[in-house]
Amino acid sequence: MVTRSEAFPSRFFKAADMPREGLVLQIAKVEREKVGPDQEYKWVVYFKGKDKQFVLNGTNWDLIADALREDDSDNWIGNTIELYATKTQFGSKLVDCIRVRRHRPGPEAAPVQPSKSPPGNGGDLNDEIPF
Repeated sequence: MVTRSEAFPSRFFKAADMPREGLVLQIAKVEREKVGPDQEYKWVVYFKGKDKQFVLNGTNWDLIADALREDDSDNWIGNTIELYATKTQFGSKLVDCIRVRRHRPGPEAAPVQPSKSPPGNGGDLNDEIPF
């Protein structure tokens, strides 16, 4: 079976495109272009290695500026942000939307260190209680 997004592909990210844990992306460029059936000018963010773009509204513009601590969109290029799906109030309805947050890389998993004690002497399994 085909999903709706597969049947009607879009060049823009939608909330349904977001994985549960969010999507970490590197900004490639920000351009003003005509979007939608009204061909209204909007700001669009392009991402390195991605075919889809992100159309900005005022809220998401402010969230990117805050996440990157940078008001000038020319200085966003090369920086990494995270998009995630959530809900927002639209009139009297709660609707799906995409929001932006600062990307905070998690700690790298530390490699497991082999035991330094020789085999056969109990290693770290010393059950003696030091009283």
